[in-house]
Amino acid sequence: MSVKLHYFNATGRANQIRLALAAGGVAFEDIFADGFPASAEQKAKYAVLTKGTSTTSCPILTIGEGTDTQQVYVQSSAILRKAGRMGDLTMTLAKDDADLVAYLTDRAIADADDLRTAAYRGIPMFGNTLEARDKYVAVIFPKHITAFEKQLVTAGGDYFGGSSTMSLADVTIYDAIAFYGTKLLVGAEGIEDPCGAVLKAWMDRVESNDRIKAYLEGAQYQKIAMKPHKSAMGY
Repeated sequence: MSVKLHYFNATGRANQIRLALAAGGVAFEDIFADGFPASAEQKAKYAVLTKGTSTTSCPILTIGEGTDTQQVYVQSSAILRKAGRMGDLTMTLAKDDADLVAYLTDRAIADADDLRTAAYRGIPMFGNTLEARDKYVAVIFPKHITAFEKQLVTAGGDYFGGSSTMSLADVTIYDAIAFYGTKLLVGAEGIEDPCGAVLKAWMDRVESNDRIKAYLEGAQYQKIAMKPHKSAMGY
C-alpha cells in the first residue's frame, strides 16, 4: 500500500514525520506543493483530500491514495504519532510500562513543538526582526537545550526517557534541535553550538542510526530544496 506525504518542498513541519517514517523502516513518497505559499488550486486539491474537514493545508499523510481503502491523516503531531505506529520504533524502558512510554512520547512531542514554535518566532526568513533572532539564538534556544540535556541526564540511558533504544521521542526532539537550531547556526560567525557533551553524544547516536543516516544521505532527502541554513537567520 502506497504511503504519500504531501508538503512543501522544504523540511519544515513535515521533517519530523519523514524522519519517523524513515527510522521506522516505512517507505514513503514525497508529494511537493506547487510553491510556497500554496496556490489556491493546490489548496483546493488538499481540501478534496481532506474532504474539507481541516482548516490546515499540509502536511497530509495518505495511505492507499486513490484506492477504495484510502486513508488520510492531518495535523503534524497526529501524523507523527501515526508514523511512529507504522514502523518499528520502540521506547525500551527497564520497567515494562506502556502508560509511561505513552506519556514520555507525548511529552517529547510537546517539548519539541515548543522549541519549533519559538524558532518560528525568531527566524528572520519568516518576517521576524534581528532582535527577535538574537534573543532566540542567545537566550531561548540555549534554554531549551539546557532542559533537554537535563532530561537525558536525569533519565539515564542512551535515549530520551531512559530508553535503551531509539524511539519516536528521539526523532521529534532531534528534528527540533537540529533543524530548528544547530543546522541554522552552522558557519554563523561568533555563534557557538549550545549543546553540551551529553546532548552531542546523543545526537551522534541518532544520526548514526542506519536508517536515519541512509535517509539523510539519500536521494529523497537531497531532493528537498529548502533545508536549514544560516541565511534563513540573516547570517
